[in-house]
Amino acid sequence: MAREDPASVRTADPSAGSGWAGAVPNLQARTVVGVFKDSAASERAYNALLSMGFSGEEVSIVRQGQPAPQMGANETKASEGIATGATAGAILGGIAGLIALAIPGFGPLIAAGPLAVALGGVLTGGALGALAGSFAGLGIPKEHAERYEASVRSGATIVMAKAADPESTKRAADLFASHGADDVSHFDPSN
Repeated sequence: MAREDPASVRTADPSAGSGWAGAVPNLQARTVVGVFKDSAASERAYNALLSMGFSGEEVSIVRQGQPAPQMGANETKASEGIATGATAGAILGGIAGLIALAIPGFGPLIAAGPLAVALGGVLTGGALGALAGSFAGLGIPKEHAERYEASVRSGATIVMAKAADPESTKRAADLFASHGADDVSHFDPSN
């Protein structure tokens, strides 16, 4: 039996939500965001969230990537704009599930977690503003989503966590601050 995940809602309908491992985000969960100028600090914060008990379905990370090296057709999902494997792993070595994305009008991104899935889903439509729209789709207000997109464009790394309750929200925000986040915010859907 699957573990009950308080920050997501399970569905058997593959067409519902993002298709992210059979779960769609629980928009009643709080979202905690840390903006990091130091990519090594962001990776440590991401891994610390997982060690603290947050699941990979509750934690996202995104940053600009380097243009991917030439890859064979069997190493990419070209129709989705996704290159997986060694390229993503070489950039943020300790994070499982990283994907490299080529966003039209934005450039290369490296992402993991629900945000990576949201970004992968918008690529099929070739949406402009895909990063800000993906943040917004995960519960970030539009004006903040645009600010986070601008931060990524300027070289920052964004780490996000879905928190089921105020205590988890505080733990994640404190963790981001203790790992050197330049900006920490949280968004409660009831506000």
